[in-house]
Amino acid sequence: MGYIDVHHHFLTERRVAWKESGEIAPGLRLPLWTEDLDVAFLDRHNIDIAILSLSAPGVSICSSSEQAAALAREMNEQAATFRDRHRTRFGFLATLPLNNSLAVGIEEARYVLDNLGADGVTLFTSYEGRYLGHPDFVPLWEELDRRGAVVFVHPTAPAGDLRLPRAPTDNQDMVPRPIIDFPHETTRAAVHLITSNVVRNYPNCKIILSHGGGTLPYVATRIASLAAGADLINKTPEEFLVDAKTFYFDLALTGFKDPLGLLVNFATEGHILWGSDYPFARDKTVETQVMELESAGLASETRDSIARGAALKLFPRLGSL
Repeated sequence: MGYIDVHHHFLTERRVAWKESGEIAPGLRLPLWTEDLDVAFLDRHNIDIAILSLSAPGVSICSSSEQAAALAREMNEQAATFRDRHRTRFGFLATLPLNNSLAVGIEEARYVLDNLGADGVTLFTSYEGRYLGHPDFVPLWEELDRRGAVVFVHPTAPAGDLRLPRAPTDNQDMVPRPIIDFPHETTRAAVHLITSNVVRNYPNCKIILSHGGGTLPYVATRIASLAAGADLINKTPEEFLVDAKTFYFDLALTGFKDPLGLLVNFATEGHILWGSDYPFARDKTVETQVMELESAGLASETRDSIARGAALKLFPRLGSL
């Protein structure tokens, strides 16, 4: 049986046109994507099903909430079309326009879940400097919790212009920001979801953290000990760690030997999902991560759960395909 890929992106000409530079970040260009190329990728890597989503920065590239709403609707309907044309190969997680109007974002969530049959929604780690535990997002969490939605949390660029230039006068980063900053942004968002009690107040939401949860498996005990232990947050160390283990974690660009071992030891059983980060991950990177999982010496039940079993439980619709 093949893999189920829960971290898998799509692009369209319309989406690329909005990003006029053709770059995700300085030095990191948008890759080529077509349906045919994607299906060929699935076949090459023994992936049965991929859950499509729009990568960062989503529709936040738009200059107005009206443009963002229109682009989100267009992208969601396009993703549904891809799914319908390849029903045994694709699902999708919808994009929500949350730039300036939460009400518009909630309305789009209702539309995609009720009318398009989306498998869940994508939220980015922050919007205009507000992380996902911000009180502004409470109505959205209430709506998603009421529906028991799957919520895929994907990192986006941090607020501000934090750079690692090659030289003081060089505008080019030594390493593009997504490579360094994305895992940290996921960690910040996850900690905010815990400390703001989102994970406790809205337990019906199944929250997937991208890229192995960023650095959360590594720093969770540190945060629990230092922040909770010093009464800096309204949780005991034990409560913080319990909440941290409610998340699901995908292995996109994280399924290497050391982080894989750390995550398997940290995550709740059945909460690790396989992901590729296609088309941003190159074939060789995906091949390496497949090899690492297959050679990690995991119990067959654990390996099978990561490869597809956990995803089938999280997305039971896929079991009938």
